[in-house]
Amino acid sequence: MTDKCEFVPDEELEKVLEFNMRASAYVYNKTLEFSIYRNNLVNEFGIGSKFKVNRSYTQDIVKTLKKQKPFLEKAESTCIQASTDRLIKAYEGYYNNRTGFPKFKSSKRNPVTSITLRNNDYKTKDGIKGSLRWEKDKFRINKLGLIEVKHKRDIDGKIKEATIKKENGRWYVCIAYQLEKINPREEFPYGYYLGIDLGITDFLTFSTGRVIAKPDLKRINGRIQYYQQKLARQKPGGSNWKKTLKKLHKWINKKNNVVNDYYHKVSYNIVKHHRFIAMEKLNIRGMIKSNLSRSIHEIGWGKLVEMIKYKAKWYNRQFVQIDRWFPSSKKCWACGEINDDLERGEREWECPHCHTHLLRDLNAALNILDEGLRAVGSPVPSLVDFVHMFPQKYLEIFLSNCEVKTICTA
Repeated sequence: MTDKCEFVPDEELEKVLEFNMRASAYVYNKTLEFSIYRNNLVNEFGIGSKFKVNRSYTQDIVKTLKKQKPFLEKAESTCIQASTDRLIKAYEGYYNNRTGFPKFKSSKRNPVTSITLRNNDYKTKDGIKGSLRWEKDKFRINKLGLIEVKHKRDIDGKIKEATIKKENGRWYVCIAYQLEKINPREEFPYGYYLGIDLGITDFLTFSTGRVIAKPDLKRINGRIQYYQQKLARQKPGGSNWKKTLKKLHKWINKKNNVVNDYYHKVSYNIVKHHRFIAMEKLNIRGMIKSNLSRSIHEIGWGKLVEMIKYKAKWYNRQFVQIDRWFPSSKKCWACGEINDDLERGEREWECPHCHTHLLRDLNAALNILDEGLRAVGSPVPSLVDFVHMFPQKYLEIFLSNCEVKTICTA
């Protein structure tokens, strides 16, 4: 579990944090530089043997750098190690063809804005203490000092690591806890079965026929675009440039707060009123490569799915994700016929087998619920198993009662 707390550092602490970020960027760039140089020797000149960037390789480089550059001894050791771990992760993505080749960190184009600190236990006169620990309402980091956060939550768990980052002009500390057991929160005495279809036009479509609209960010996006254009016309580093940058950060933070608040409310209401929730797995990484990448980034499906997932654990609800290749939109929920001729832009269609008139998103949500029940072996009968027993007029009555209504608008 991760807890994100905001804090306001004084000038001395801010200088220490920025120094550690620069040291992390320096080690990252030097390790990447040595790796590229050694790889060129192997491939072009046949000197040495092929290798992979791993922990033992990066540790040897860090030891050498600390001997050559004494200022690295002043930096927090675990944040230096974490910077090389990020490079290892970047190389793993490159080796597995998931990402491109790792890039150098630049103070302007690709700066380091966060450092990760590991928690190590050590013996003291008062017993065993951690290098990261709470002291009343302040967070203690060895070698950095005390951080007074704005809001502290009492979490019963062991601190694993802490990430300090500067985001849009604000400082945050993200503390990762290791929880031995997740205790269910208040259990709701009732709940329904729900299938959810995710979309761009209609944000969420429920199997009950309701539609959740996406948050209205038109005004906020307009202000962000205005200040971005204004910032591009000003001289970087100037007084007016700094004022505009501060206003831009203000609107970006406002957008993040609006989206997070909206998603928390939506996810809580979904979990509160439904004991069984079925959704589909989305290949968001692949969808981003299409011409809808901007809209997908704007919506942020992954964030909402994660919120529903962990809140379902909190409140002892059952959450299921069906396979992403399941043809939820092309399958008729009434008879099970699959329409391979369904085009992407068709919002309504008629089943060629049973001639039922179907709304695309509602039909997908019903099929997702049906497949989710099948996947977990639920004793609740699925739609396709019993709906064909009813006359066509009852199907039409059901569909008319599932008339799509927009709720929870921003």
